[in-house]
Amino acid sequence: MKVHVKLKDTDYLKFCECQLTHSSRGKRTILVQRLTLPLISVAMVIGFIVFHASTKALVIEILTLGVASVIWVIGVPEMLKSNIRRDFYKKKNNGRLPYKADSLLDFGDEGITEIRGDDSETVPYSIITSLVKSEDRLFVFTDGDKGFVIPFNDAAKNGRKAAKFLSDKTGLQVEELSDN
Repeated sequence: MKVHVKLKDTDYLKFCECQLTHSSRGKRTILVQRLTLPLISVAMVIGFIVFHASTKALVIEILTLGVASVIWVIGVPEMLKSNIRRDFYKKKNNGRLPYKADSLLDFGDEGITEIRGDDSETVPYSIITSLVKSEDRLFVFTDGDKGFVIPFNDAAKNGRKAAKFLSDKTGLQVEELSDN
């Protein structure tokens, strides 16, 4: 089976955002970022206690840092997604698109061969870590931060077939993405 893929900026950005929330590397990044401010806050409170700060100052610090930490923990994923978008547009404006807009995916017996002009690369099915389907795209994640996006709008019939085919080949369940 072959699928012709034409990516747009939105496809690539959705892939990066989905990678952040669905890959082990992305989840680890979110966890570390979420823990940063609360741990710094705890260290500051301990510092105030060690240096015998007044009770009033200590209570104000705990309340302020507690509220800031809660807001931080809740807002980290969106902040990281915003950073992804900002970095992408910075690269695009400098003429360095981080993805190939046009490629052909050939689903063979051993793996997926991505053909981009004169260049091609084969990815074995064994390194596919997860399959995530949104309403209009299939995200195929491999190790690290790599993978494929198969937009259903350009190849709806083949894209959905690809999801079933990859699920059968890898033994992975296709996870449904709740928000696009």
